[in-house]
Amino acid sequence: MTYSRKIIDGKGDNVVYTLTLRKEILFADGLDQHDKYEDLKRLQQENFNRVKIPKFTLKWDGNSLIYESEFINGDFVTSIQDYNILYEDIVLRDSDYSFIGSNQKNFIKDYRGDIYAVDLDEYGFYPYEVRKKKWDTALKFYACILEHYRGVDQLQVEIYGDGQCQTKLKQVIETMFSADIKELPGDFACVIDGKRLTTLQEALDYLRDLYSEIRIQMKLDAGRSDHHHYNAGKESPLFDRNNRTLSIG
Repeated sequence: MTYSRKIIDGKGDNVVYTLTLRKEILFADGLDQHDKYEDLKRLQQENFNRVKIPKFTLKWDGNSLIYESEFINGDFVTSIQDYNILYEDIVLRDSDYSFIGSNQKNFIKDYRGDIYAVDLDEYGFYPYEVRKKKWDTALKFYACILEHYRGVDQLQVEIYGDGQCQTKLKQVIETMFSADIKELPGDFACVIDGKRLTTLQEALDYLRDLYSEIRIQMKLDAGRSDHHHYNAGKESPLFDRNNRTLSIG
């Protein structure tokens, strides 16, 4: 911490001017130290679009690599929008260099709403396929709500028949989820992740419950800086389009 101190009428007030985070990485016999140093030097020049990098300094000290970075005050990312930003700007970026860590604690959202990567030594040479595999493993339950996700945990959907209800159901699913949708002949029915639903109402109810469960699991808005308790109202465009509302206790 760096302080500024004001003396007024013999009384002093300490005001925190800056906060920094210091991290020391010890390498046995200097193993891989040079590579990690070059990675962090490269990171200082990187741009991750909507994901910001704290300002930091870097130095060598014997077998240790030390970086001191700006301390980001905020909360872990928790919303669907945040996860979409991370997936698009970290996993899908057009570069072999990116962050490999997928833990939500590696990313902080500050009071302005900016997202920062804070575990800087997680950055390095990690080509797209390596990043995708790591994030596929980590996302699991959340994966199907990421717009550009195309991994094994997409929602698996079969829609039978060809009519207005089928078209509406497909539009709802494509709006709310990342899904692999197969359209098949027959009377109206749909199968979502192995569960067979025979009416449009059943399907919409199932999707509503699934989407709400994912939001609860992600503790949506739990990291807001005002710390007010979040009460879900209209949960999504899914309910707006169908004049449906849902309240979650």
